[in-house]
Amino acid sequence: MKGKQNNWPFYARRVIQCISFSVFIYLLLFLDPLTERDASANIFLRMSPLSAIGAMMTVRAVIFNYWPAFLILLLTIPFGRYFCAWICPLGTTIDITDGFFSGLRRYARRSVYDGRRLKYYLLAFLLLSSLLGLQCAGWFDPLSIATSVFAISIHPYIVHMGNSFFGYFENIPFMGYFFSFFHAFFKEILFAHHAPFFRAHGILLFAFILIITFGIVVRRYWCRNLCPMGALFALFSDWSLFKRNVSSTCTSCGLCVEKCGMGAIESGGQSTKEGECILCMTCRKVCPEYSVTFRRQQPALQKYAIDLSRRAFVVSGITSAAITPFLKLNYRKKINKGNTSIIRPPGAVNETEFLARCIRCGECMKVCKTNGIHPVLLEYGIEGIWTPQLIPRIGYCDYGCVLCTRVCPSGAIKRLPLEEKRWVALGKARIDHNRCIPWVGYSRLPELEKEWQDFNCGVCEEVCPVPTKAIHFNTYVDEQGREIRRPFVREDVCVGCGFCEKVCPVLGTSAIVVEGIQPQTIVRKEKTLKMSPSGNFLPVTLGKWKRISDPKIYEGSEKLYEYINGGAEPYLSYSFLRVTNAEYGDDAGKKISIDIWEFDTAENAFGAFTKDRAGAEIKLGNRAALFENYLSVWNDVYCIKVEPRQGSISAGEVSSVGKSIIDVMPYKKEILPDIIRYLPENNLVKESLKFFHKKIILDNIYLSDNFIEENVFHLSEQTDAIIAEYKHGEEESPLLLMLVKYPDSNTASNALEDAVQVWRTWGEKETITDSIHTFQSKNACYTSFLQEKHFLAATFLSKSREEGEKLLKCVLERLQRIR
Repeated sequence: MKGKQNNWPFYARRVIQCISFSVFIYLLLFLDPLTERDASANIFLRMSPLSAIGAMMTVRAVIFNYWPAFLILLLTIPFGRYFCAWICPLGTTIDITDGFFSGLRRYARRSVYDGRRLKYYLLAFLLLSSLLGLQCAGWFDPLSIATSVFAISIHPYIVHMGNSFFGYFENIPFMGYFFSFFHAFFKEILFAHHAPFFRAHGILLFAFILIITFGIVVRRYWCRNLCPMGALFALFSDWSLFKRNVSSTCTSCGLCVEKCGMGAIESGGQSTKEGECILCMTCRKVCPEYSVTFRRQQPALQKYAIDLSRRAFVVSGITSAAITPFLKLNYRKKINKGNTSIIRPPGAVNETEFLARCIRCGECMKVCKTNGIHPVLLEYGIEGIWTPQLIPRIGYCDYGCVLCTRVCPSGAIKRLPLEEKRWVALGKARIDHNRCIPWVGYSRLPELEKEWQDFNCGVCEEVCPVPTKAIHFNTYVDEQGREIRRPFVREDVCVGCGFCEKVCPVLGTSAIVVEGIQPQTIVRKEKTLKMSPSGNFLPVTLGKWKRISDPKIYEGSEKLYEYINGGAEPYLSYSFLRVTNAEYGDDAGKKISIDIWEFDTAENAFGAFTKDRAGAEIKLGNRAALFENYLSVWNDVYCIKVEPRQGSISAGEVSSVGKSIIDVMPYKKEILPDIIRYLPENNLVKESLKFFHKKIILDNIYLSDNFIEENVFHLSEQTDAIIAEYKHGEEESPLLLMLVKYPDSNTASNALEDAVQVWRTWGEKETITDSIHTFQSKNACYTSFLQEKHFLAATFLSKSREEGEKLLKCVLERLQRIR
């Protein structure tokens, strides 16, 4: 009686195959979070010897990232074509679909090619093409195909169908809650928090359907006849320790022939086609006589050689040599004199090397957070088919993301740290003046003068992630103060992320379009890296003016004392960061000096501007003042000073320089200190505003005939103070209103008590009306004080008591109403 055979190898293969496929799907579904944790989520792609050899032959260099592929190939020597049945995700997928077609296969006529030789000729073609500089192994690599199919077609289809299904039932009363719960669970298990979409997904799905449809006629048709990686494994499997042996107990029942998915067993059941057995162990399991074993030696009579034609290999070589130059032709590159406008992912190597390394796996497309990376079709030549490109109109390159640089298995996209990636320029933005809304409005100025319309947009500038903004505005202001802000691109800092193109509200083709550049460049050089942001606003030329020397930067209090010894304290009271100075000259020998002061907030920059402001107000930046040929400008956190140094320089020349600097600065809306909104507007002299925090600024403002030595108003870094002039007529002298905001009401009370006490010591006449303390000096000037919670208001130099008290009551009313 025959003993029962142990079938554990068959079940072990099934378990390992299921685990491998599950791991493959898991790594694909959760590619994003795994890559963020820097896990090796691309391990399956790195296990492909075909892609590894193809890429290395094309670039003529060793790619160490492919060490798992050579481990797999090395294990093929003792274990044969084990990978195809035990690990390969495409092979497992075909096994699953072949099972669905088992009923149809019984009635199918086997009239398709099944000679097993084609995959060897295809392998020869791919390797010779790689040797000649054409990388197309990725098109036929089963691991690349499986990754692309599941990531770009199947997963998005399932997500869209699931969202449609659950979305429909979520709107049904009473049932909606339960379907919402399951919908959330569905999104979690498929990591489908957003529904991805990929260009040409239908073409890829069609190719996949074609591969599996052959299963209607022959099982594992791809693996038998087309898979070049299977051919590579077959060439290494001749030294395998596990070759199929059939004992004399075989009755040639044909059961093993029928069950062999690879069709590797000849009709008698004893001979095995060389290189075709994938160690699935099915024949061993189904044999009723237990005649099948796997050993190092295989009887010569049980070997069935595949008839490979030398002539066919020669034809493959000639075909490869002939067709490679044709496939490398690129019309778009030719007409652009060797350049293409394609936007590659960040970190992409130069275009020639990129095409040689890229295995067309689609991993970078899958991991892109904004769904912006899509496959190239024929628009960049046959050689570039299915390589990745960024399409900004669909999705931009996230300024804080480096995932695509971490998943590339071949080094076509090199790994970049986040800080370095932020300065890599993928391309440069270009504005189409015929489509951009503000530029179109500017072209219609004659019509706008009759009937004004707001053509301002600015969305592109708002979303630009570059710290100094790569998009700025050239602002046109008409006689009535109405503006048209026309955007322009600073190419020296533009990184080509495409965010501006993505959000452009113009329908159809965006009014701002990013054109790719190869090779990718770093937007700031070493010298610029050491320069403050304000230094970037002092270019080599400003109109007719040329920079005489490199900008000098004075950062922090110590350096500021070196720059303006004796005058640094007022600026330090505004949380000074740095000042950048440069001198410019023109061909006539004139010289000007430019200071760009930088503060921590726009409010403090405004305060510094009000401290130095003199002359008439002009339209420039957020605010500007021109006194003869001295210019002061406030723009966001910056204060700009332009002063003549040599020669006769006109006010117009100084203003032109200021405008040139403002044009390269990011546009920011005017942000005034909050305390200003409590000032009454009637009779206010707006040019007189002075915003400050500390007493050193107040010391330079005339409040009384007596000098105030002590800090009686308790001014500090925690206080906001504003002082302004009010005039009832042009010939009348102004009175001053000071309003101080304290961190708490106790500090405000102490300040009121100390101020009142100081005025009393001067012997001035005091009256108290409605909590207002008023003092009359010897020269008939009135000073009044009023506290409201954590605010202290005071008027100085008033010619009548009623005038000062009335103004304080207006302040009190605004404080109570606004707060």
